Amino acid sequence: MKRSPLLLATLALSLLLAGCGARSVGNKIDDQFIPGRVASEIRASHADLNDTTSHIVVTSYNGVVLLAGQTPRADLKALAEQAARRAQGVKLVHNHLQVLQPSSPLARSTDAALTAQIKTAMLADNTVPSTKIKVVTENGMVYLLGLITRAEANRATAVVQGVGGVQGIVRLFEYVD
Repeated sequence: MKRSPLLLATLALSLLLAGCGARSVGNKIDDQFIPGRVASEIRASHADLNDTTSHIVVTSYNGVVLLAGQTPRADLKALAEQAARRAQGVKLVHNHLQVLQPSSPLARSTDAALTAQIKTAMLADNTVPSTKIKVVTENGMVYLLGLITRAEANRATAVVQGVGGVQGIVRLFEYVD
């Protein structure tokens, strides 16, 4: 079987870049699939945990899952968390769902723009390990996930505080020191 030089180069580069962070290649791959598994479990757990009655954002970093967004009732918030905990590969769930009606498309686009501003600010600051930090914005609240040192977390938080429009910051980091 003949291997493509481009395929081999891509694989080598992927492995090299994977060594740059504290997460294993397996963890990075798992984090690509966990949100889909969690979302499926959540949708299957109750009819009102769907895209029209609830807005649920699922993010995973190193097996740590963030649930953000809105659902109309407290019992649905609890059901979503229970469902997320059942999904394969989930180590920990941070349930930051708000008991509210789902946010509007305008609010979601504002959140997306805010996330882009934050990521740009982090990239511009060479003291922040932006490749190790996942940024999620929901209703102006910024959630930060990653596997970093406390000093790096403090620098990242300071950068986020300098971005206009941020309503609050929730640090969900795993610390390596």
